[in-house]
Amino acid sequence: MHVYVVESCASHRETIESLFPDRVHCFASVHEFLASKKGIKLSGMRVDVAYFDADEVTAVLENTDVQHICCEMNEDQQDPLALYRFCQSHVDSFYLYMFNGRYGTAGRRMDPSIPEVSVVVAAYGVEAYLDECVQSLVSQTMKNLEIIIVDDGSKDRTGILADEWQKRFPQNVRVIHKENGGCASARNAGLLAARGEYVAFVDGDDWVEPPMYEDLYRAAALRNAEIGQCGFYEFYRKDKKILHPTAYGADGPNGTTGLVIDPQDYLTLMPSIWRRIYKRSYLKQYGIQFPEHIRRHDDLPFAFLTISRARRISVIPDCYYAYRLNRPGQDVSATDRRMFIHFEIFSWLYSQVRPWASARIMEQMKRVEIGTHAWILSRLDQPLRPEYLQTALAGIEKRYNGYDVGFNWKAHLQKAAENKEAIES
Repeated sequence: MHVYVVESCASHRETIESLFPDRVHCFASVHEFLASKKGIKLSGMRVDVAYFDADEVTAVLENTDVQHICCEMNEDQQDPLALYRFCQSHVDSFYLYMFNGRYGTAGRRMDPSIPEVSVVVAAYGVEAYLDECVQSLVSQTMKNLEIIIVDDGSKDRTGILADEWQKRFPQNVRVIHKENGGCASARNAGLLAARGEYVAFVDGDDWVEPPMYEDLYRAAALRNAEIGQCGFYEFYRKDKKILHPTAYGADGPNGTTGLVIDPQDYLTLMPSIWRRIYKRSYLKQYGIQFPEHIRRHDDLPFAFLTISRARRISVIPDCYYAYRLNRPGQDVSATDRRMFIHFEIFSWLYSQVRPWASARIMEQMKRVEIGTHAWILSRLDQPLRPEYLQTALAGIEKRYNGYDVGFNWKAHLQKAAENKEAIES
């Protein structure tokens, strides 16, 4: 084994070589090293923060065959995401530590043809909105982005519009046409076809701001997170916006950026799967998909399953996702018996989670079910409320006996059933 040391101090070089005359070889500069060892194969490379120079690091990686690198740096010395991407294409594995940011990231060589993020757009009957949605995706600042539009058997021109986008952007846009099977089946079809390191989901009637996936990828990849999350805003007619940053409890400034200290705190958030990116290998590891037998509100169980398993969630507060509300035909606007689907949802979710979940996760699931039923009861058609309330009370009592949520949840649901105004969960 031979060790190569770059050391500008001549006396230090002399001392080092005298200690290990047969194995250690010193050079005054990186340029001197490359002049004599260009093309050499190195099993490993280490760079201390005090000697970090972005140009020198990239020069070594470009002109030698480095298998592994451990690099210490400050964020003001080099854009960490740029170095992360560079290492992905030049070394087998790497570890980068940011001293001033106090975080590290690890990675491995990636096939450059693999997208960084695959965005799955589930589309059914959204011909009036699809162009705005896809335009926001092809306009992303992230260039290594895959866009998969899944036409779920639309009867309008949704599928035709999707094909036109694929013709305009064949390198980025792919279209899947399938028989109508519901939103869960459309999302699963896109997930199965996705090739990206991370995968995201966008509803065909929504849109996203240009920096969304670049910033989410930066947040997630640089912290080896299974999930990256940004904020969103509710968009109503007449340009009314309500911002929801919903970033808290993280280890960065003001708790609004960085790794969430306790990911399970996020289980009770609104199940907004579309403002997140998910590591595809993580979803595959746990076999997480959308439950296709549940024809609506399938985002709720997916959100709970992904967050409950996650060890690292990285967040940013920027409100990048535009969630369109008050559109005719939206499931979220229903106030009739269709909302009874939530009993099937929570029964199925319980069967999936209970065999492995901790008491904390089960308590959080109980809170999610109570909050969801309270929200539904506050908006449900009045004649249906007594039946819904009794079914909800019985289901929660049966499933969560012994799990304490710290308040009178039965009275909470009763109050929700009597209240005409919507109650936030």
